[in-house]
Amino acid sequence: MRKMGSLRVIQFICFFISVGYAMSCSHVPKAAQGSPESSQTINASTVQGSYPLESRYTYHEFDMICLYYKTDDLDRYRQLLPQQFNMPAEPLVFLFFADYYKMDRATEPYLESAVFLLVEYKGALAWHCVTMPVTSNEARIGGIYYLGYPKIMGDITFQRGLYRYAGILKLKGETVLSVVLNTRNHEITAEEKEVFERLKGLPSLTIRNGVVFQPRFGDLNNRYNLLQLSNMFPEKLEIGVGKADLHMDTRAASAFSERLGSIFGIRPSETILAYYLKNKFVMRFKN
Repeated sequence: MRKMGSLRVIQFICFFISVGYAMSCSHVPKAAQGSPESSQTINASTVQGSYPLESRYTYHEFDMICLYYKTDDLDRYRQLLPQQFNMPAEPLVFLFFADYYKMDRATEPYLESAVFLLVEYKGALAWHCVTMPVTSNEARIGGIYYLGYPKIMGDITFQRGLYRYAGILKLKGETVLSVVLNTRNHEITAEEKEVFERLKGLPSLTIRNGVVFQPRFGDLNNRYNLLQLSNMFPEKLEIGVGKADLHMDTRAASAFSERLGSIFGIRPSETILAYYLKNKFVMRFKN
């Protein structure tokens, strides 16, 4: 248990996934204004909030591999953006692998992968998902119908080691995307810390029935970034930053569809952040 300033903490942002995605952490009550600290004791259950009636697609625990990279492939990037969005000043790609291995009793655990592009919408930055393969057809249908995510079925593998984590996506039996992350002896840099801070709280925007829509995963608040939250609640959120090897097969992706060939043809010019995440906060989508 910890004494903290009376604040409102996000449930955290991956696409977050599913995305990321942008993902967020539950709320912490506010204290009296003007006081940097509060007598209220904050623990993990306070942050997590309460769910007296557990709904379908409540996420109890999950692991993720997340990677952010810059690209010089601007024409392909621009072609993938819906007309509602503009190119950002600095294009950025966010991709992840997720293993939702502990769900509510009525929901089957599943795996997911996704690719997001940074966009500009009404003068503000946001993430837009361009593909989201999953291993559950129920999750695919629900994600499309209710949230507007471009979900497809895929064969996804999530591997864990002491310091090594790997995600593999196959479509029609061919490996389309793979990420291998090594966190061994990696000292997080000032530049990586700055990326966590710069990208915190960015919303995820989809196109649902032709209209821009914002799926909400938890309570959005920009007070803390993921790295700060992992230091505050290490028993609930673990972050391991490292170096990642990324492989994308444009030919294999094109065999599935021309659009996927374009998505997995956006080549990185610089990877700016890669990390493993283990979450034990209870999460669910908001109406």
